[in-house]
Formats: sequence, C-alpha cells, structure tokens
Amino acid sequence: MRGNLTIILCAFFFSFGVAFSQTDTPLTFSEIMFSPQSSNNEFIELYNLSETESIDLDGYKIIYSTSNADIISSAGFGTVLQPKSFAVILEGDYDFISGIYNNLIPLDALILKISDNSFGTSGMANTSDRQLWLLKQNGDTLETYTYSANNSSAISDEKIVINKDNSSNNWENSLLTNGTPGRKNSVTPLNNDLSFSSLSIYPEVPISGDNVQITASIKNKGINTAQSFSTEIYNDINFDSSGSQQELIFTQSFLNLLPGDSTTINAFINSATEGNYQLMGEISFSEDEDTLNNKKIIQFIVYPPGNIYNDIIVNEIMYAPSSGEPEWIELYNKTDSPINLKKWSLSDNSTTVSITGTGGLIQSKSFVILSRDSSILNFYPVPVEIIVFNLPALNNTGDVIVIRDSLSVLIDSLSYLPEWGGNSGKSLERISSEESSNLQSNWGTSPSINKATPGMINSITPKDFDLKISSFSPENDFGIIGEKINFTIQVSNPGLNNSGNFIVKIFRDINTDSVAQQNEQMGEIPGSSILSGDSIRVHFQTADFIKGNNYFIVYIETGTDQDTTNNFAFAKLIGVTINEVRNDLVINEFMYAPGSPEPEWIEIFNRSNKIIDINNYQVAD
Repeated sequence: MRGNLTIILCAFFFSFGVAFSQTDTPLTFSEIMFSPQSSNNEFIELYNLSETESIDLDGYKIIYSTSNADIISSAGFGTVLQPKSFAVILEGDYDFISGIYNNLIPLDALILKISDNSFGTSGMANTSDRQLWLLKQNGDTLETYTYSANNSSAISDEKIVINKDNSSNNWENSLLTNGTPGRKNSVTPLNNDLSFSSLSIYPEVPISGDNVQITASIKNKGINTAQSFSTEIYNDINFDSSGSQQELIFTQSFLNLLPGDSTTINAFINSATEGNYQLMGEISFSEDEDTLNNKKIIQFIVYPPGNIYNDIIVNEIMYAPSSGEPEWIELYNKTDSPINLKKWSLSDNSTTVSITGTGGLIQSKSFVILSRDSSILNFYPVPVEIIVFNLPALNNTGDVIVIRDSLSVLIDSLSYLPEWGGNSGKSLERISSEESSNLQSNWGTSPSINKATPGMINSITPKDFDLKISSFSPENDFGIIGEKINFTIQVSNPGLNNSGNFIVKIFRDINTDSVAQQNEQMGEIPGSSILSGDSIRVHFQTADFIKGNNYFIVYIETGTDQDTTNNFAFAKLIGVTINEVRNDLVINEFMYAPGSPEPEWIEIFNRSNKIIDINNYQVAD
C-alpha cells in the first residue's frame, strides 16, 4: 500500500510542477508540425533567444497532452543549441537519410530526435487542440503552448514574433507546405518590409465624365519603423506595367511609419474619358527586404454614360399564381428612350441569372414581362414582349428581387413580404412608379377582374383618366312583380384628371352570360364631368323584371379611360309575386292559458275574398 501511495504522490507533484512551476529560460517553442503529410514526420522546433548562452538539450523532455514525457536525444549532430539558433526535434524513426525535411533544414540548425518513435503515445492529434510542455532534465517546466488544430495537412503552427509570447495571437498557420523547420518562419515579419496592401477606385464602375478617386494603402509589415520612403501612382497608358515620368499622376514622401501601421493616400483622375485603364502603385524604400509586395496593379474600364437607378423598375410580381400559371415579373421603363436588357441580371435571395444574352428591348414608357415560360399567354392577352429565361423561383413567404444592368449597376431592388399583398392567384401590383420600390404602402393586391395586369397599367395605379363604377344595387333584394324598383349607381373618378362627359348604360342580362348585349339594354343616363377624386350617384327605376332571379349590368362609356376593367358592375334582384296584403289575415282568437290537457292555440281569420295558402308562413312571439 505504501508503494502505491508513493506513486500517486509523485504523480501529483509532477503534474503540479508542469502546470504551475515554470523556470525562466531563453528557450521557446517556435514551430509545431502536428499534421504532417505522411507518418513519422511530426516535429517540434525550439529557438534559443539568448545572445550569448549555448544550451545543451540532451535529456530535456517534451510532454504531449496527458502522455508520458519524450526524452530529447542526439540525432548524430550533437545536442548543444547555439545562441539565436533553431533546433528541430524529430520523431525517433524519422528517415534522416532521405526524409522530407532533409533539404528544408539549413546546416546551421540543430537536428535532434526523441528517444521513441512518436510524440506522446501515438503521435500528435490533428483534430483537436492539445497542450505541449518543454521540461529540463529535472522536470522543471520551461515552456508550454496549446496548438490550434485548424491546419490543413502538411501545414504547421508557426510563431509570428520569436519571443516568449505563446498566446494564440502570436501564432498562425504556416504559409508553406511542410513548414519552415530550422529557419525563419513564413509568418514572421521581416525587419524592413513595406507592402502595397491595396489599390482601388471609386466609383467601382466609373462612367465617362466621372472624377475617379484612387485610394491606396501602404502597410509596414516589418519589425522596424520605416523611416523614409515614397509612393508613386502611375496611369499606365501603354500597359507595360512599368511607370514612366509621363505617366506619373501622384507621388508623396513619408517618414516614420511604425511597425504594423498603415497609411492611406488618395489621388484623382478628373473627368475620366471612356476607355480601358491600368493603374500602377509602387513603393520606393531602399531598406526593403521584400520588394515583391511593393507594387500593385489594377485595371478598370470607364464606360460610356449608361443607365441610372430606377430607369427601369419592378412594376408587378406574380409570385403565387393559380395552378398551371407560371411565375412572372413585369418591368417598366420610366425613361424617354428604349433600353436594351442584354446582359442584364435578375437576382432573388439565393440566385443570380442573366435575363437575356441576345437583347430584349423595352420601349420608352412601356413594359416587358419576364417569365419562366410563355404559357402566361394562356392566362392573359399580354400586349408587350415576353422574355423567357430561367427566372428564379419566387418564394410565397417573401423574397428579394434585384435588377442590375450589364455593368452590374443596381437599377432596382425590393424585398417583398406576403403582407404586401399578391397571393391566391392575384399579382402584387406597384401603385406609383415615383415612390420607393421598398415601401410597403406602394404595393397592393391587384383588384383587376383578371387578377393581374401584365403589360398594362396596373389596376391599382392611379390613371390620368379613369371612371369607375364603385357600386350598383337595387333598393331591396326583392322586387314585386308589376311594381317599379329603384337602382342606385355610384360613379367615381379615381383618375388624376377631371373626367369628360360619360354615359351610363343599363342592361338586364336576360341570357345570364354576364355580357352586356345591345338587345338587353334597358336605357342610358348621360353624365357630365366628375372632378378628380369625386363621385356622383345615378338613379333609375324599372319594373322590367320577372319572377325569380334577375341579373343587371351597368357600364360606363366615356371618351378617354385608361382602365376599362372597372367600367362594369353587376346586380341581382329577385322578383316576387305578392298575393296577400297586410290585414288580409288577422289573429282572431288565441288560447294562452288552457286547462289541462288542452294545448295552447291561435285562430287565424281570412278577411279577404281570396284563397290564401299559408304553407311556410311563420308565427313568432
């Protein structure tokens, strides 16, 4: 029992020492290869930060995670690590004759190995973060580091700045396959290194006559302050990627750019002319150790004047059509000129597609229909061009519609919801072409009797000239045969202008086909101008109806009307024959308190000279 207790205590104190007791040392972890491209190729790299002290690493230990310690030993090259030098610790069964690192490790690096064939029990994990410790021969902890297992195969963890900082902010994935064993890390900055980090223009798609702003960013990626340098920007007219004095459009000198800092410069090409451009930015820094990142080149095109936002708008959307009907979108050209939709694009919230690659012309102040197929013609008499293409499926729960021209300039966009309207086979119509596309109050369900108005002025849009039958009804649902009944017709003017004179025509739909025919006309009532937004009531009387259901049609006829779909209205009247009148039948006697077992009863007396059938008569209290 005592022996077991001793073992437990030793393990406790050993773990305590690893976790909390750390001895000062110039040694530090500098690179970890835990996910090599093949077996037996894991390595751990150390660096001696001392300017003067050499360190004999024989017998030092590496602990991986919860495994037993691996002992560091000679690989045939000694065990003494010189000042400011790297040591690469390889697995015991690494191929020291033809291994993959033999041509990567420089001669001045110390090559070591561990006493067994793998770090830990079976190598380092490459799918989860694990902790490493470096220990002296006596078990004192010198270094600890937890690597992040987010590396691709053959990509090591490298320390950025070689110092004692082992926080995750000072480590990055190597930029090189197989890492940098025994030499400067690929992520470690140079002493002196300026980088032309960005070169851009605004607007991104310039149009002839625009002032093009050039923005450049210079970053000091080096360890030292860049004390003196200059930056030049060239309009590389001959596209030879070499700036000349004649092409120079900007130059500026700078002093004392601190490590990690950036500076931004701006230049301009005023009133840019149409054509292709190549800009070149260049840094002049005599102390730069990496001149490959001192130049930045971009190309762009200055286009001729093109379309602007809302030249064309989304005007109507059928996103929840009736069975068999395709989804479709109507566009409207607000400009005074035709516009070619060649290479324009349409996007929803997940897909971008080209509208047409061959060209589709939308005339001035006119419409075009975008549809997945031409079967829309089975549902509407579309009077404008239909462009058939791979229209993205429009979600009934809401979607995004974005229109861009051939230069990817945003022309119109909106994000609709079902609350806006347009469902159950009815389209979503835009009210005003001048109001915002993203304003819910500018959209609504089509009130058209056709449920949509593809290729025509929207039924919900105020017209310049538009008379409408707002209501049409008889004074009662029933009319007595042989007696006249009054009908009321309300005529309103939702148009933007005062109306002209008009005629209200009344028809009795004898054949019940809902079509007003000349032989069914009962009469007509002339009317004079109605103010915009106003309405009037027109009355007429008729006894021209039969027993049972009678159907009537009223129609407005006027000189100018941009929406004739609301010029009709329908009414129903039930004709009845009245045989008896009030007091033909009277209550003559009733028993309300009979003796048992007599029932209660009422006596009805017929005072008239007529025979009256009381079938279906009702008695109420």
